[in-house]
Amino acid sequence: MLALLLFAAVALAAAQNDTLPRPPAPRREQFRVIYEWNVIDFEWKSPEDREAYLNTSRYIPQNVLISGINFYQDDLFLTMPRMLDGVPATLATIPVAPSDTAPKLRPFPSWSQNTVGDCNALQFVQNIEIDKNGLMWILDNGRVGTLTQNPDAKCPPSLVLIDLKSGKNEMERIPFSPDTVNPNTTYLNDLVVDNRDGDYAYITDNSAVDPGIIVFRRSDKKSWKVRDTQSMSSVAEATLFRINGTSVELPVNIDGIALGPQYRNEEGKVDRKVYYCPLSSYHLYAINASVLQNESLGQQGKGALRPYVVDLGYKASQTDGMKMDSTGVLFYGLIGNSTIAEWNTTVDFRVGQRTIARDPNYIQWVDRFTFDNKGNVYVVINRLYNFVKNLVSVNEVNYRILKSHTGSKSYVLSEDLSEPTSATGPQSAAAAPALASSLLLLAMAQLLA
Repeated sequence: MLALLLFAAVALAAAQNDTLPRPPAPRREQFRVIYEWNVIDFEWKSPEDREAYLNTSRYIPQNVLISGINFYQDDLFLTMPRMLDGVPATLATIPVAPSDTAPKLRPFPSWSQNTVGDCNALQFVQNIEIDKNGLMWILDNGRVGTLTQNPDAKCPPSLVLIDLKSGKNEMERIPFSPDTVNPNTTYLNDLVVDNRDGDYAYITDNSAVDPGIIVFRRSDKKSWKVRDTQSMSSVAEATLFRINGTSVELPVNIDGIALGPQYRNEEGKVDRKVYYCPLSSYHLYAINASVLQNESLGQQGKGALRPYVVDLGYKASQTDGMKMDSTGVLFYGLIGNSTIAEWNTTVDFRVGQRTIARDPNYIQWVDRFTFDNKGNVYVVINRLYNFVKNLVSVNEVNYRILKSHTGSKSYVLSEDLSEPTSATGPQSAAAAPALASSLLLLAMAQLLA
């Protein structure tokens, strides 16, 4: 009997050890510059090829701007939207491990698959996402020269998929229906991927005339668009941007988007929060993914979403790109403040925002974020305000990639609540103290009987 009592005591002690506070999170580092460029150059097939592109204005160095960024294995993928002429490639890679502070970009998947005017090739890529299965989701607007007097809708706006795990880099192109996306006015800006129920993508379209969120379901390649004028449109008081003495007027609609972790709602069903904001706004909004997945709302007009949209509150400045980590921490920029901020979504947005970096010299227009597999977050700084005003100087640093170790990983790797809990999962761990206590009480009862 004494042996049983000792066993129960040991079990109770072990169970209590399981409930001790977890070790502290990895120590955070300050953001530091790992790459910077005055102008963007490429890995050309030959010096003669580069010269030919320059002589025919197919490559105009000051017209190439880095916008999006994503991580996979040993590479960072960068996007160069063709807002102006002279952008020879719209998607390219550089190594994660720096060997040069201003590396040349390697067009991806190849030079030929970045050919302007070839509708089997990439035309205008603003942003990409890479999901937990190694599938790259590419937004191709199809229309080039969006900052010129004559934008050219060369090809249909499309979603392009590439299975990176296969190594073949074959592109599956899925054009959007004209009923969903107007090829002459759309601007496919950013996306998040939800690997549930057949895989969904939620895409911001900051069209000047018809802003909204496009929902794409991969299982049947169907898409629809939902709209809410109040939360997805620019507001007059936020269209003026002031950065380091430069002012620019940009009335831009819905722009950044992020996807929160899975959770169970009051009915016990798994859902997620989608967060978004117009570029020209001081507010952050949220809506349930389950609402966006209701395709009938796309047919009910602009007021259909209104009851489901939550205004989370006010930000100190405007935000372009944003990214969620796997635990529900949102990383975002505050452009007018030269600031990178974060918010833990378990805390009220109105009191939970936190500045993690501020520097008017190095943080000049925060664009997109990504995470690698070692707990690092990367952010693109691109001085977009100079780009849109045609003030890019080739004698100054215009594009930077900053990096900080935060211990974070991407939202695409967040916990899947639809999977059954294993025997060693959280539920069994939580039950261990109760089991040990029961054993101890049973042993004592036997001893005293």
